[in-house]
Amino acid sequence: MQTTTTPVDTALAASIRTPDYDKLRGIGQRLQAQFLNYERDRRLAELRWAKSARQYLGIYDPEVESQIEKNRSKAYPKLTRVKCVSMLSRLMNLLFPSNEKNWTVTNTPVPNLSEEDLNTILTALKMNADPNVPLEDKMIELAVQEFAKERSHNLEREIQDQLSEVGGSRMVDYVSLCRKVLMSGIIYGMGVLKGPFIRMQMQRTWVHDPVVGTITPQTTNAFRPQFEFVPIWDYYPDMSAKYLHQMDGQFQRLVMARHQVRELANNDEYFGDVIKKYLTEHPKGNYKRRTYEAEVKAMGVQNNVNDQDGRKYEILVWDGYIPARDLAATGEDIPEDKMSDQIEAIVWLLDGEVIKADMNPWVRLDVDKKVNTYHHFIFEEDESTLTGNGLPNIVRDSAMAVAAGSRMMLDNASVICGPNLEINTDLMRMDQDLTSVHAYKTWYREGLGADAGVAAIRDLKFDSHLDELLKVTNLFREFADTETFIGPATGGDMSKGPSEPFRTATGASILKGDAALPFKDVVRNFDLFTQSVISSMVAFNEQFNPKQTIRGDHQVIPLGSTSLIAKEVRGMTLDNLAATLAPEDARYINRYELLRERLATRDIDLLSGIVCDKEEAKRRDKAAESAAAEQRQQTEELLRAEMRKTLAEATKNLTQADKNAAAADETQAAVMMDTINASLGTLEGDLNDGQSEGNAGKAKGGAGAGAGNPAPKQG
Repeated sequence: MQTTTTPVDTALAASIRTPDYDKLRGIGQRLQAQFLNYERDRRLAELRWAKSARQYLGIYDPEVESQIEKNRSKAYPKLTRVKCVSMLSRLMNLLFPSNEKNWTVTNTPVPNLSEEDLNTILTALKMNADPNVPLEDKMIELAVQEFAKERSHNLEREIQDQLSEVGGSRMVDYVSLCRKVLMSGIIYGMGVLKGPFIRMQMQRTWVHDPVVGTITPQTTNAFRPQFEFVPIWDYYPDMSAKYLHQMDGQFQRLVMARHQVRELANNDEYFGDVIKKYLTEHPKGNYKRRTYEAEVKAMGVQNNVNDQDGRKYEILVWDGYIPARDLAATGEDIPEDKMSDQIEAIVWLLDGEVIKADMNPWVRLDVDKKVNTYHHFIFEEDESTLTGNGLPNIVRDSAMAVAAGSRMMLDNASVICGPNLEINTDLMRMDQDLTSVHAYKTWYREGLGADAGVAAIRDLKFDSHLDELLKVTNLFREFADTETFIGPATGGDMSKGPSEPFRTATGASILKGDAALPFKDVVRNFDLFTQSVISSMVAFNEQFNPKQTIRGDHQVIPLGSTSLIAKEVRGMTLDNLAATLAPEDARYINRYELLRERLATRDIDLLSGIVCDKEEAKRRDKAAESAAAEQRQQTEELLRAEMRKTLAEATKNLTQADKNAAAADETQAAVMMDTINASLGTLEGDLNDGQSEGNAGKAKGGAGAGAGNPAPKQG
């Protein structure tokens, strides 16, 4: 239980005051009476909350259970619980993915920076600019925007780190608290978170000594924000207001043990004398069980637990406006011109005794800045009530109809499941048990003559109407799906989705994306809660964080209803982009960031080690480029070797061709010479033959002349 409600440093706490206890007693009585009015105004809301709690647990309301006969079925299908759990799971999946935030901190369009920061920006511009070129307004505005953007980014990282342990324990983070807030809003219509409080935490830092040149550890106290979940049963808003921002204030009811109350007396912020005196006069406590507590207790297993009356103490905390003159009675220094005003204050009451009263610390720190201490999530806004409308109340009629149909089916089934016998006692022997039926039972009857032909036992048939009742039950289940927009697709059941072509990964993504659209209004309501919480974190860091790198003009932008709700569609778009990029366009895309975005849309935790960090990515890219360059070099060497081999082969072939051509020419020349020689030989032979014939003729003529034949005359 959080007992420190002032989110200020002890150095900023009010100095020692001298309160007027007589006036404080009157203030306490008036606030106690005001609490009774708030409690009475909340009674109808409590009845609705109790009904919603019973409906979620599958317990009939007393007025309904009293109408069910003793031997009838009391089955109560937990349809409402399924709807609530499905709603919670879907919202947690949309609002808190593993690698995204549902909020961001950015600079305002026209940042309002301090004079020191502006001088820093101008000095940096003058150092980096050409001294011969005067600074233009556009250059200064761009530098201011970049400076403010960097400061907002630093603050965003600081808040993200703080949210990992805002529950007062390093094991409780912001997501765990928001889950409780969401569940409370889903069941009862409103979820409440309170804070930030201040928590001291020891941190170790390293200090560098420039003279000695050593680095030594140093332990310092750091202020850390803390939040707590407020159960709706302990929260009493101003039900007379139409909207939450119009409330005069709110009460929170705390139930503490005696030792916890005694510890408050040791805190200088509380009136220790008043606490000690009350504990002495009331050793058994002042706690009394409220009506709603008895109703809630009867639902669970604590109905047999002894009452806590006489062992616990009840403290009321008022957070709202009180007259300035009343606050001055606590010793608070109020300016005279403010005495007639209403001032925000935090007042602790112990049975009407004021044990603590302070001006709202955020008002003391900055009068002009409104910082909410209670942050509200309204599941569904309802003009008829300030606390909103929960899912059980929305689906109540359909859930009760399903329960009624289930009871009738079971009752009818119990009637027709066994034999329904009509027994004629005049024909049955009365020395046997006629009230029960069991296996192998023998029935003994009587009757003679005409009675012997009449059946003594007849089996009666009744219509169960199970099919009709089942149709009615399924009809109201469909009504429940329509009323809560939580159907099979919302829970991940694709069997009742579109036909077979749509059961692919892309089709399932489209189906789930369409199923998420009705959640947008609920997410938008949670965005208001997120903006309130993160804005209070911004105010906390502005007051208590000493880091100068987070100072700036910041604004909180919730992202639940704008980006996270459409991540399925964004994932499909990124996949299509990666598949359709032309090679000439791919060089302009950061492939590493594209991969991270594709994984982020699938709720894959990028911090789990699946994807390496940027430095490792750069190292791997450089290694891949080196390997590719080496591969290209080897390929080029191989190509050059192949070319050299090809050229050598070509040269060899040309040389061989020349050699073959030369051999062919030589052969051809030899052949020609042989031909010529042969021709010359033939010609010479012919010439020799002619000469031989001439010589032979001469020889013959000489012989004739010698024989008396006269020789021819020469002409």
